[in-house]
Amino acid sequence: MVSLKTCGSKIIGKLCDLKSRGGDKMEIIKNEKTAEIVGLCFGDGSLTRRHSGKNKGKLRFQLRGNITEDREHYDNYVKKLFDEVVGIVPTTIYNGKKPYYGISTENGKICNYLVSLNVPVGIKKELKIPSWILENKDFTRGFIRGLFDTDGSVFCRKDYNYPEKGYIKIRMTFGSTSKNLVLEVSKILSFFEINHIVKKPFKQKIGNWADLNMIQIDNKYVLRYFELIGSKNPKHLSKLQVWKRFGFCPPRTTLEQRHSMLQASAGILSAGVSEPGQMNTVEVTG
Repeated sequence: MVSLKTCGSKIIGKLCDLKSRGGDKMEIIKNEKTAEIVGLCFGDGSLTRRHSGKNKGKLRFQLRGNITEDREHYDNYVKKLFDEVVGIVPTTIYNGKKPYYGISTENGKICNYLVSLNVPVGIKKELKIPSWILENKDFTRGFIRGLFDTDGSVFCRKDYNYPEKGYIKIRMTFGSTSKNLVLEVSKILSFFEINHIVKKPFKQKIGNWADLNMIQIDNKYVLRYFELIGSKNPKHLSKLQVWKRFGFCPPRTTLEQRHSMLQASAGILSAGVSEPGQMNTVEVTG
C-alpha cells in the first residue's frame, strides 16, 4: 500500500547535500515543486549517459513535448520551474519527421541534482515513485500533476446513447509500459478519491514495444482531478475549458483553435449576447 502519511516540518523542509562533479555542493530541497519536476521527468523526460566520444559517461538531460501543442506549457511554466528550482536550462527544438520542443542540458550539477531526486538514469523500464514523494500528500499531488501534464491525455468522446449530441463525455488517460508505475499512480488517485479504471495491458502497434498499461478517468472524476491535482498544461486546460463552456469539445482541435473558441465566446458573453446551445451548462454523470 502506498504510504501517504502527513509529514512534519522536518521532512517537508528536509535538505540534503549533493556533490557535483566539479566538487561544489548544491542544496536539494524536497518539496511539491521538486516532486512535480520528478513527475515531468517520469513522463516525457530522459536522463542518459553518453556512450562514446570525449564526453563518454557524461549525463545528458532532455524533456520535450509536441512542438506546437506543448510549447506554451514549456515556455510559460516548465522552463520557469526548472530555472527557479534546479538551474537555468535552455530550450531546444528537435527537428525531424516528428519535431519536438523542450529543454535540454548536459550541465553536471543540474543532471546530478535530478539524480539526487531519484530521476532514473537510462532506459525507463519498471519505474518506482521515490519514497520521499510517497511519504507526503502534497508531494504526491505535485508528482501526479507533472506526470499527467507530460504523459497524460484529455479528450472528449461521444455518448452513444445520444449520438446526436456529439463529443460530450470528457475523459483522461495515462499510459505507461511500467506496470508498477501505473499501479502506484492508481493508489494515489484512490487516496484522493478520484475513481478510475486500470485497463488490461494491451500490445502496442509499433515494433517490439512493451505492452501498455493504462489508467482511465471519466466524467465527474475528471473534474475532481482538476480540482484536487490540477494542471499547468494549456493543452489539457483548454480542452476542459471548452467542454465546460460549450458542453462538448470537438476532436482533433489544436491549442490555437481552442484558444480562439474561448476568446470568441468570451467576447460574445461580454457583449451580453446569448450563444446557441447550452453554454456554461455541462451535464456530468458518473
